[in-house]
Amino acid sequence: MNGQTALPVLRNKTFLILWGGQVVSLLGDTLFNLALMWWVVSVTESAVAVSFVALATSLPMLILGPFVGVYIDRGDRRLMMLAAHSLNGLITAAMAFLYWQGIFSLPIILVAAVLMGIVSNLDGPAYEASIPVVVDQSELVRANSLMETAGSIIRLVAPALSGVLIAFAGVGAAIVANSLSYFVAALSLVVIRFASPKIESGAHSFKHDFKGGLGFIFRHPVLMPMLMYGALINLVLAPISVSLPLLIFQVLAGGPALMGLFGSFQSAGVLAASLLLTSAPYLIKKSGLALIISAVALGAFTLVVALAPHQGWLLIGGALVGFVLVIANMASRNIWQREVPPELRGRAFTARETISSGLRPIGQALAGPVVGIVGPVAMIASAGVLCMVGGLLGFLVPSVVSYPKEQAAPAAEIPVVSNN
Repeated sequence: MNGQTALPVLRNKTFLILWGGQVVSLLGDTLFNLALMWWVVSVTESAVAVSFVALATSLPMLILGPFVGVYIDRGDRRLMMLAAHSLNGLITAAMAFLYWQGIFSLPIILVAAVLMGIVSNLDGPAYEASIPVVVDQSELVRANSLMETAGSIIRLVAPALSGVLIAFAGVGAAIVANSLSYFVAALSLVVIRFASPKIESGAHSFKHDFKGGLGFIFRHPVLMPMLMYGALINLVLAPISVSLPLLIFQVLAGGPALMGLFGSFQSAGVLAASLLLTSAPYLIKKSGLALIISAVALGAFTLVVALAPHQGWLLIGGALVGFVLVIANMASRNIWQREVPPELRGRAFTARETISSGLRPIGQALAGPVVGIVGPVAMIASAGVLCMVGGLLGFLVPSVVSYPKEQAAPAAEIPVVSNN
């Protein structure tokens, strides 16, 4: 451990600059996505067009994620993040130019979404893999909570900020704002330096390194059950995003205002949990148990949303869901960052995101026709019950329940499994 990483996160200059750049980029992304969705809806008046944009953004991660992880582990993660922010800044600058030239169109947006999705494959996993290098293990929960705190604040203020920006300056201004945010994030990476543990690219073939990364996860007594656990929870909860608008509009007689208010209450729950863990990270010291209990609570609070007798209970349920989501995410991230060796983090984190997130669109696709038959209440309630059952199954996995034991093994001491 060096002197820099032993610092508390709020005194760790390298972390604060890295985190600040990511926050600025996240704000730009949020404003950009809201403005882009507004343009697509207002011009095409098609829900299918909106789904195409969402699919174009997520497909690169599903297809390329595990393979990109090998290159993240072979290269300098700081330079990869720098390249990703710079390229996305150029892509969005080109989009703004085309918009002001009057040749903006849905195909242009789809192409840009795919390109940005490909580039962003480098940024997210590289950032998460860098956090355990920049901060001490004892500060991981605090460091991750700070990102959640910033994200929840941005989600609270971004809709209003985006509306004002579009009203006074147009969609093009929101695109430019995102482009500038990427360049600010890139600049933040220019002024800092940190270690980037990696494998030698010439030592083994790409296939060897790829299989070695997956083999480590599949043989790990904690990470493999957690991978299956996360994928199961994501699958059963995926129908909620499809069913919630119907619950609000058809059952609770609400409108867009209630939909937005639900998002704000959920973000408030996220903010409350993030601030709590930032000040008291010891609350999830038993990360495995915290993960299991929060999964059960997530299912229970989803039932509150589904069975809400009036709009007030819906908003309370949304806040509670946001709160326990952070607990679950922080506990899971803490385990992964502690258990994965530094030179394997790129492959491990991209594989985790691909497998866990890959089931979400499948669940959403299956939910479409089903919710029309059973209704949104039954659909969301079923998701809540299945989440609770899935959470309770976690108690059957001793390696997760007892994590960490007296002291978790340092990541660098965990042997890398070969593909022999």
